[in-house]
Parts: sequence; structure tokens; C-alpha cells
Amino acid sequence: MGVTGYSFEIESLVAADKMFKASAFDMPVLAPKLIPKVVKSAHVHGDGGVGSIKEFRLTEDMSYTYVKERIDVLDAENFVLKYSLVEGGTLGIELKSLTYQIKVDPSVNGGSVFKVAVELETMDGVEYTHEEINKKKEATVGSYKAIEAYLLSHP
Repeated sequence: MGVTGYSFEIESLVAADKMFKASAFDMPVLAPKLIPKVVKSAHVHGDGGVGSIKEFRLTEDMSYTYVKERIDVLDAENFVLKYSLVEGGTLGIELKSLTYQIKVDPSVNGGSVFKVAVELETMDGVEYTHEEINKKKEATVGSYKAIEAYLLSHP
């Protein structure tokens, strides 16, 4: 299959700075609370900036036990975050690489537009069906919808 990906946008009533802070900085604290069926615990190796590693320990419901993500780009002024899977998950089994880019833009109503682009490269001989890609996309959308719901209920 090679390189493929998906993208989506979420229009939110949450201000861009709050949505970005939650997704870029607060996920290790929020994830176990917001998606407890997926994330058991999480912590950051490093200062939270570029080069830091976010490690998420996953629940028994998941097909793998952990993922480690490296922060590649962190632009707090322009609300841009890019990170890559560096260990765990299906890396080395199904995937050669997996990269997420998040951009949060302010919207005219005081909310934001949360944009996510995901690029993945599969291992030789591995092909994802359209349904498998959609399932991955839905899981990613669900995680960010959970952040939005939390922020709306905790202003």
C-alpha cells in the first residue's frame, strides 16, 4: 500500500488556544480521564517540547499495550503540533511510520477549527482496506471530540 493517510476538521465552540493547549500539552493528563477504555496511564519523557516523548499505556481492550510519540514540531504561537509514533502500537508490524499534524485555527464565532492530518506508511505486504482506514479515522476523531466535550463542560 505504501503511504496513505486521512484528514478531518472539527468546528468547535472551544477557543483555539484552549483546544491547542489541551491537545498539545495536556493529553497525558486528560487521556486516561477522557478515553479510559483506551488509555490506562500516560506520562512525558522530557520537558514537553520538541523531542519529548509522550508514552501512553493502553488498556487490555487494545490489541497492543503502549505507544510512544515524539513531538517533532510544536508552535504554540500558531497552534501547530506534529508528532510521530516512535515505538509500540503496530510500528514495525503493520506500519513503517505514522505521523499526525494538528493545526487549530480561531474561528469568527470565538471558537476554533481543529484540523488533523494523519500520514501512515505501511510495511511491505500490508494493505489497509478503506474500512480499516475509516475505523482509524473514527477513533482519532473520537479522541478529539472527547477533548472538545471536556473543555466545553470545564470552561
